Amino acid sequence: MHRLFGGFRLGAVLALGLLASCASVPPAAPDVDPATLNAAWALRQQQLGSVQGFQLNGRVAVKGGGLSGALRWQQEGAHFSLRIAGPFGAGALSMEGTAEQVAIKGKDIDLVTTEPQLVLAQRTGWRLPLDSLRWWVLGLPDPRSEADVVLDAEGRALQIQQAGWTLRYSDYRSDSTPALPGRIEAVQPTATGEWMATVVLDAITLTP
Repeated sequence: MHRLFGGFRLGAVLALGLLASCASVPPAAPDVDPATLNAAWALRQQQLGSVQGFQLNGRVAVKGGGLSGALRWQQEGAHFSLRIAGPFGAGALSMEGTAEQVAIKGKDIDLVTTEPQLVLAQRTGWRLPLDSLRWWVLGLPDPRSEADVVLDAEGRALQIQQAGWTLRYSDYRSDSTPALPGRIEAVQPTATGEWMATVVLDAITLTP
């Protein structure tokens, strides 16, 4: 199984096997044949399962504590580079590394850690599971744990529930094949309410 930001190339058969084993796929539209929806979903998994990486520019807004601002993310195999910055670069935070080691730099933080998710939660309020983000941003569940997936009429993820999180997808982009999400809302219940991050993808390029 792949760990934090691991390489994307799984092979079509492996990708389909992993994802099919952990996701139930109730149809979102009752007038659409479930077999047709599942076939479209399987094709998306096959296409995206062979992706080596991506370059992404967008915006992120956090409700409930954490960083908000412009987002730049580059994934190349096992290596990733991610930067979030407010207007004019205010409060910039960058992360770079692999599954084994991540460097985190910001105004009040400059360290290398093997536990980036814990460090970010303690220092910035960010609660997103970094090891699942690379899957979720493409509209796929993390293949390492069970998930419930609701599809739209095109066989694309409309909602993914996984590991205590709810991911809602909308505004699929028509400038990519397969179409990728244009907006993602990630929600997790907390003791004081809920933590939510909204990501708007302004541009994304996949690496075959």
